[in-house]
Amino acid sequence: MNRIERQKIDNQMDQLIQNTNYRTLLNECCNHQLLSEVMADIIEKRFPDEGTKHRKLFEKITKRGPTAFQKLLDICQLNFPAAYALLISGNGHNYNNSSNQDKFRSTFNIKRNRSISTTNMGNTSRTAECRRMFRNLSVGSRSVSEEEDYKNRSFDSTDKTGKCVLEEFQEDVPDKYKVQLTAKPQPRNLLDVYPMKGRKRGTVFILNIITYLNNTHQVRNGARTDKDNLVSLFRQLGFTVLYYEDLTRAEYVDLINKLKNSDFLSSECFAFYVLAHGNHTKGCDKIYLHDNSVLFVEEILKDFNNQNCRKLIRKPKLFFFSICRGDQADQGTLRSAEQTERDGMINPKTVPPTNMPTFADMFICFSTVPGFAAHRDQLNGSWFVESMCEVWAKHAHDTDVERLMKQVGKQASTYRTEVNNALQTLASEQRGFFDLLYLNPGYVDD
Repeated sequence: MNRIERQKIDNQMDQLIQNTNYRTLLNECCNHQLLSEVMADIIEKRFPDEGTKHRKLFEKITKRGPTAFQKLLDICQLNFPAAYALLISGNGHNYNNSSNQDKFRSTFNIKRNRSISTTNMGNTSRTAECRRMFRNLSVGSRSVSEEEDYKNRSFDSTDKTGKCVLEEFQEDVPDKYKVQLTAKPQPRNLLDVYPMKGRKRGTVFILNIITYLNNTHQVRNGARTDKDNLVSLFRQLGFTVLYYEDLTRAEYVDLINKLKNSDFLSSECFAFYVLAHGNHTKGCDKIYLHDNSVLFVEEILKDFNNQNCRKLIRKPKLFFFSICRGDQADQGTLRSAEQTERDGMINPKTVPPTNMPTFADMFICFSTVPGFAAHRDQLNGSWFVESMCEVWAKHAHDTDVERLMKQVGKQASTYRTEVNNALQTLASEQRGFFDLLYLNPGYVDD
């Protein structure tokens, strides 16, 4: 829905509410696939009175993509003539029903022939981009027009002032990987186990940078497949999902401040997932945000350590970075990053207030090792994300997170690009992550 169409609804909201019936409009929105049943159910349960539901329904419609206004016109023309007259008044656009288009589904290519590196990418013309999209489509895959519709869709993440709102991501996504559920929690062995039995199982914050201002970096084709797979996986694991695309640094900082003061961190586990272009220079991992600003990985870890985020003390914190850490193609001669230890000096005059370390209960995982590129399939998404979703869906019900990620790394290491036979090696570290973390999907101890 374009800006003019959205303003037409916003400016006449009260009149549209008076000239439509909420229950009929809600049912027709579902029938015309303007809303999914999940979205309708959320509106029904979240808001107390019908007047508020009615208003929220119209607000949701304004964020349902470029075909939403035409569908609303069709509904009102058949059911609410007065509302239809309001919507078409002074409108110079010609709204024609969109023709049926072929539906496509991508095929899984086990040889990973359609992979690209996420660094060293120059500017590409729109024509070239379309050609790549057509070349990579196979029978059953998402059509180009559907892809454009997806790109134009708003995820309802801003308020009236234009600022990002911290809220659970509610859009429905396909469940490509079905998570096996836990029948009973895993027994305690030598190591202690993090408690993961409550209804507030976890919260995951997903930051997905797909496009960049001024085309400084190439569009990360396949990133929306990663989004679908991750949202589906974490929802099935019982996590509340906070999902955001293409944030600037100012928007990111604002949201993180809101998050650290929110009830979202009252859950048993916290996960932070970044998908973006990145680099590793002078021992520092960098993430490039939508406005081409740089966000350092250590900044993120510092934001959620025990000193700066007390709500997460003694809770498991998982960090995943699907980014490049250089531009080298790993062709089989693996090079490990050199680890450095530092023994700090203790001031005998200063008595530490607590024995709680600054960094604790953190497990950190990168899609590749320092100096090397990460790979992403234009249809199936990042090797790292695809492998993780598949492994976690099959084994999270009886395997702890660290062993899960070992298996993810093992599976991802079997992929190779067609052009130069490049592969990818997962890297991880733990900071005070001393207990076992079983996710126990589907199990709740009442």
